[in-house]
Amino acid sequence: MGKRLLLEALRDNLQARFDGSTDAPTRRRYEVLAEELRLMILDGALKVGEPLPAERDLVELTGLGRGSVREAIRILEIEGLLSPKKPGRNGMSVVQNASDQTVKRQLELFIGGDTVSNEQLLEARLIIEPALARIAADKRTDEDIETLRAINATITETGMSDRKALVQLNLDWHVALFRASHNDLMAAIATGLSQTQHAAGVMGVYGEQMHVNAMISMHDKILAAVIERDADAAYRRTLRHLKGYADTLAKRNPAEFDLRPLNPR
Repeated sequence: MGKRLLLEALRDNLQARFDGSTDAPTRRRYEVLAEELRLMILDGALKVGEPLPAERDLVELTGLGRGSVREAIRILEIEGLLSPKKPGRNGMSVVQNASDQTVKRQLELFIGGDTVSNEQLLEARLIIEPALARIAADKRTDEDIETLRAINATITETGMSDRKALVQLNLDWHVALFRASHNDLMAAIATGLSQTQHAAGVMGVYGEQMHVNAMISMHDKILAAVIERDADAAYRRTLRHLKGYADTLAKRNPAEFDLRPLNPR
């Protein structure tokens, strides 16, 4: 859709909702604008990689103040549908794919005003991650295999020499396994859960070389099952790997993870 037609469609939709609609008493206008822009992105009228119409065009089109337009844009940035606007007069917000970070942020919003326990996170991971390993054994590609091999090789080279890098590499390996399932929804949920626990960084603080060796060994065993397309073995080995973590380093995690500071204001 050309820019002019897109703006006209947006104008017409907004006018229909603002003029005598039931949205008016209950919804802030910037929320309605954010919703209309969101629908245009999800429907493909605004395509990935395309810039959002300029703020001044949206202000003129909607009759909203610049602050309201910016608030609508900020909502979509938080949701991961727009890239953060670059500084400067010519900075643009660009449409992007909803990512793992989007689902992670939604998990944070769901947990929101409370805390989530380490036990709850482990329970969720024990259900989801072995299931994803099972699917990965069926759907993985050669590229997935090479990615997993390369990350584990880097883990081997790194060892305990760079604890911070080790924590990130371990997370990267698990995320690569999730993505090898090619189930984007489950992979994104698993990534959000795993990122939350990895943020505690207990491997980086309390890990020893024996933990690294056990990690590498289990990664290799899981990967072997995925390569052989042995779904049952991939499931069992991933479950054993996570239980091993639950019985050792996970005990060093905080009892609860307070996600409120991670939430958007």
